[in-house]
Amino acid sequence: LGDVYKRQEKNQMKKEIVSVMMAACLFASLATGCGTANESETSSKSGSEAASVTSASEEAAGAVSKSGETTTDGERADLVLGATTGFFGAESLDVAYNWDGWIMSIYGISENLYRLDENIEPQPWIAESVETPDENTWVFTIRDGVTFSNGKTVDAKAVKACFERTYEKNERADSTLKIKSMEADGMKFTIVTPEPNPTLLNDLCDPLLGIYDATEEPDEELGVSCTGPYVATSFTAMTDVKMRANENYWGGAPKADTVELKIIDDQDALDMALANGEIDLIAQETANGASKFTDTSKYTTDTVTTTRANFLSFNLKTEGLDDLAVRQAINYCIDREGYADVVYQGFATPCYGIYPDNLAFGGTDGLNLTVDSYDADKAKEILADAGYQDTDGDGILDKDGVNLSFKVLTYSYNDNCIQLADMLQAELSQIGIELSIETQDVLDDPLASGDFDLAILNYAMAPIGTPSYFINMLFTTGASNNYGGYSNEKVDALAAEIGTTSDNDKVVSLTRELEQQVLDDMPFAFVADQQLIFVYSNKVKGVQINPTEYYLVTNTLSVDCLLYTSPSPRDMRRSR
Repeated sequence: LGDVYKRQEKNQMKKEIVSVMMAACLFASLATGCGTANESETSSKSGSEAASVTSASEEAAGAVSKSGETTTDGERADLVLGATTGFFGAESLDVAYNWDGWIMSIYGISENLYRLDENIEPQPWIAESVETPDENTWVFTIRDGVTFSNGKTVDAKAVKACFERTYEKNERADSTLKIKSMEADGMKFTIVTPEPNPTLLNDLCDPLLGIYDATEEPDEELGVSCTGPYVATSFTAMTDVKMRANENYWGGAPKADTVELKIIDDQDALDMALANGEIDLIAQETANGASKFTDTSKYTTDTVTTTRANFLSFNLKTEGLDDLAVRQAINYCIDREGYADVVYQGFATPCYGIYPDNLAFGGTDGLNLTVDSYDADKAKEILADAGYQDTDGDGILDKDGVNLSFKVLTYSYNDNCIQLADMLQAELSQIGIELSIETQDVLDDPLASGDFDLAILNYAMAPIGTPSYFINMLFTTGASNNYGGYSNEKVDALAAEIGTTSDNDKVVSLTRELEQQVLDDMPFAFVADQQLIFVYSNKVKGVQINPTEYYLVTNTLSVDCLLYTSPSPRDMRRSR
């Protein structure tokens, strides 16, 4: 763990400077949290500054969005929420594009036919009920009174058109839910599957299958019209979205009139923004960040066990990593306990299996674990037995002219993943494996092109409550996120059987069998299962934290219009 501490110390001076500068700039300000500037702040400015503020406010008040509504540009929204790119980062407001449907469900813009509750069980939402005349046919009744944000009625024809467009635009749709045919008749929407699918209701909760108006071309900035409690008024990709309440929302009037979501990838800056009142809530907070907000008279910390995990993906096309012995040695060099205890400060659990143990098919009971502890000496022994030696004295093991020198790729904004990369780099150097670290904001392109040797990833593994979600995304041959090229006929056959089995006990048994095969082949190395942490001002009410990680912005969110004073730079230094 030495390199983790060194990295933190190396950046400490920079963090001190940034924190003090931000706090000093905002020291004199008072945040209302209700969309208006504090009177004392405005009066304390010079004449030219005050005139500038007044001018900006008047300009914002007169600005009109594409939907004809006054925007909140230049004013503070009633609620301002912050997170890193990993939680809030959307490239568009089009449900069918890439993973943006996921983010739009967090934003409170898009909704699905069914919705997952706190037990990850599907409940009726845009559809009010379903009938199954046979095991392949599902007839949904669309709820009366639901409209898109553009005012159009949501009926079966609209849902069918939405699904047709999503399946045309996004290759993940077919692996999410296989559909043989669809029919629309008034408010009756029928799905026929090619084979029995007992988890279809769970599948329909995937945000990729969010409901939107497909009869209109998406707005270049504001995307598609959906059914959620909020409507975007401005959007800057991977940066910021401003929203107003959907006044025709079928589920009841939203309690906050305006909401803004900001992406702040510097963790210290994100924490400072909450402390000084620039934002009201941090979603997916780090353990280190949460430790700064222990004053319960001002802040609330909410946590929930999710299905999200940090793991390594090996590129099986890379020379060296195509050798199971090398992958096994690397697996032994992962200090899972140290990572969970030091980096996550107890907000994570070490993982030697695949799925977290809060799932019926998770944990390690009944599995034969090749790697069940951190053991660098065992890693050295495995490599030596496999014929790897340092033949040229450069400190790097080699075999048949190939050095064990690899590049690991991870997210630039995820400190936890970067720290895992640091730890792994230090550990592997002790056994003769060289590891370089590369970070990028968006990993899709380099992963898809195979421009990596190892990748440290962070995925929700069962957000819709089924094992098939992750299996069909990573483990099956040619799966959408199977970037390392893993392929095993037994895994493919088990995956198909799991997807058509209705007996829950049998699903668990089959999933265990599949997990054992994947663990034996070792195309991945699972490291830690993490908790989702929200930290927010006590003036924020109605927060509902869901283990799926969806549904952050709901119609229940509200804010007390109370003044609070920003902390001094000295207070912030002490809070660290």
